[in-house]
Amino acid sequence: MNLIQSIAINKNNPLFVHQNKQRNNTAVLFTQPADTFTRCSTTGINFTGNNGNDTSNGRFLKGLEGITDPYSGVTILTFDQMQNISKTLAKQPNTRAKVAYLKKYESSMLPVEHNVFKLFEIETKKDRFTNFSEILQRQKPFSMGLLRNEQMKVLDKIEEASANMSPKNRKKVAAELKEGRQRIYKDDDKHPFKRKAFINKLIRHQCEEILDKTEKEILSKHKFYGLAELAEATERFQNEQLEHAKDGKTPVDLIIDLKHKYLPNYKDEYKEIINIARKLPTSNTSANAFVIKYADRSNKEIAERLLNQSVATIEHIDADSLGGENSEGNFMLTTKARNEARGNLPIRAFIKMYPGIPKYSQKYMNDIISNIHKGKLKGYEWYPYLLKDKLAENGINVDISRYKVSPEKAFRTLPPRLHDKYPNYQKYIPEKNEPLNIRY
Repeated sequence: MNLIQSIAINKNNPLFVHQNKQRNNTAVLFTQPADTFTRCSTTGINFTGNNGNDTSNGRFLKGLEGITDPYSGVTILTFDQMQNISKTLAKQPNTRAKVAYLKKYESSMLPVEHNVFKLFEIETKKDRFTNFSEILQRQKPFSMGLLRNEQMKVLDKIEEASANMSPKNRKKVAAELKEGRQRIYKDDDKHPFKRKAFINKLIRHQCEEILDKTEKEILSKHKFYGLAELAEATERFQNEQLEHAKDGKTPVDLIIDLKHKYLPNYKDEYKEIINIARKLPTSNTSANAFVIKYADRSNKEIAERLLNQSVATIEHIDADSLGGENSEGNFMLTTKARNEARGNLPIRAFIKMYPGIPKYSQKYMNDIISNIHKGKLKGYEWYPYLLKDKLAENGINVDISRYKVSPEKAFRTLPPRLHDKYPNYQKYIPEKNEPLNIRY
């Protein structure tokens, strides 16, 4: 029985049993938001990342269509494409027609969205006028049971890992687990289990311990110059949301900085616990969570949700929050969903979560090369060379042997501001950067 045949809305044939597995970022204390480019009134695209860093040097990539996401292998959608899709969907006469139109973009659907789309295909063949919300509502009771099981498995793993913690910390984690399980089982609409709130409680316990130990370290070692840093971190932690960024730093970022600076040998017992908690299902990683979240949404919102996570974002290959440069050689296009899933996780660690990244990165490179051969990306003919080197630094080896532009020609267009950044290519950079008409 294939995937489509196995999808049925009844207790004997669970929906999404064969869905592709996805996981959240599991190797950092606290991830930074993804850098995205968004529509900014009538001025076009705004390339300022969510943490305040400028990504305008990635502007040259924004108009490319048909590019493979190096993290997932789906076809990335441009912002304009998504806008046109939304307008066209609104004109379709019924839900079956919407599904037929969406099928044109099936290659851009991430695994969870693709599984939900397959359900819509089957159900609209039976009734072209049924809407997406009705389909999800029928599935919701069964998906709720499956989602609870997914959530409880993660909480069980947290409890198992907490056995290695100190008695004090283990008691705090046990209290959060007890409340979390009660909320999951009770299914109280007024007090539901919320993944983000649960993780944030663990992060707060973690940060409180770091602040306490940092204060003791500063006072015991007479490092009084650190008191101002400690005071700022404590004040922001107590009065701001954890993800609130000021000058590129969140309250948690400040506490992480304190930990690295004053507690280099500190064993963070909460880190593993929080990493496990980040595996709690979301609508991006679980089809059952998708059903629960969107069953009460409008037909329009559900239809657009199948594709809007695949819209292009500018990705720092070396995370900007960890010192990565806002430079063309450190940028590539990725989908919104995978950019956010990675956060500031190193590429090598992200590959462990998504082993297909090296293969998809090669496809991304092939797409970039094809675009240049077609006359696009004028003035950026050097990009494949810099991208190849940057990916190699992160453990991904891509082949550019099919690239027709020699480095002698490609680096004639390298901007002067980048000349000193790439010494390996100095011999190809002319003293005077003259315009060059490159023919293939």
